[in-house]
Amino acid sequence: MKITYSQILNSKSVPKSCLYLIYGDPYHLVNEMESIIKKNLGFEVNYSTHYIDNDFSLEEIRNDCESTSLFAINDAVILNILSSSIPKRLSDYLQNLKLSNGITIILKFTKLINSVKKNKFLDFVEKEYVVLETRPLNGNNLDLWIKSKFNSAGIDYDNKSLELIKEIHDGNTSSMSQEIYKMSILKPAKVDEYLSSVQMTSKYSEFDLIDSILSQNQKRSLKILRHLKDSNVSEVFMLYLLQNEVRKLLYLRQNISPKPYIPNFKQNQYNTVMSLFEPSSLERLIRRCFVLDKYIKSNSEMEYIWDNFEEIVVMLTSSPHHDMIERRLGYEY
Repeated sequence: MKITYSQILNSKSVPKSCLYLIYGDPYHLVNEMESIIKKNLGFEVNYSTHYIDNDFSLEEIRNDCESTSLFAINDAVILNILSSSIPKRLSDYLQNLKLSNGITIILKFTKLINSVKKNKFLDFVEKEYVVLETRPLNGNNLDLWIKSKFNSAGIDYDNKSLELIKEIHDGNTSSMSQEIYKMSILKPAKVDEYLSSVQMTSKYSEFDLIDSILSQNQKRSLKILRHLKDSNVSEVFMLYLLQNEVRKLLYLRQNISPKPYIPNFKQNQYNTVMSLFEPSSLERLIRRCFVLDKYIKSNSEMEYIWDNFEEIVVMLTSSPHHDMIERRLGYEY
């Protein structure tokens, strides 16, 4: 059986099983899924936790999965898979394991599973046990999640509260979870006033802009860009920032040396985004940046320059329909 987090939000219960596999995005929702399972197991449970990397010990896992504790009603073995696929020897072991009553195995992937649709082990668990999948929440499911968090934290809220916290954190459930936790400690007398003050003082940096572009979040990218403009960020610096990102994507797309420096944890994001663009589109954006550089140096038409920054951001966050948008905006450089 396969159950999504959205189904749980809409009152679907998690059935009892000897083995659960949890995966998806964002990771904090994977942790919430684990908490739901633990709550269902009850309090008198003996937990043992293993982290599955290249050096994991199958023998230690075998000992925990095939023996029961003398001091607990139930035993649970948590296997944190640190890679995006399950090691073959662990997969083979679990598929041939006859689980005894009183032992529950929870497999939790810390990364998105590779080739989900072709994953034979995932198919096995879905057929024999329970698979739990998380996905980014939106719409009514996001509202249900926020309401459940407010209720758990004992916070009185209304519809304005929901809209404010979504706007402040751009629908990011991880950020909202931290905000609600902070509110549960501070206990603000008026939630809407508190959130309005947070909204007024929230700040964005140029790094937030790059992260939003790489995440292909156009709405958030434009919001951050306008904040940077209102904060009097230098046009020279902003041009350098955008041109540098376009150049990185072009070099990666064309496999040009020397390769631009990109942190390891962002390699996948850059590779994904650069694959969405044709080299010609990126080259046109580079030429547009050269034109803007002349305007900036002439110290004229700064409003026009920021309008162009906005259009560049739209271009970088509109894939895979960027060619159509180029024609609509008249990008003929």
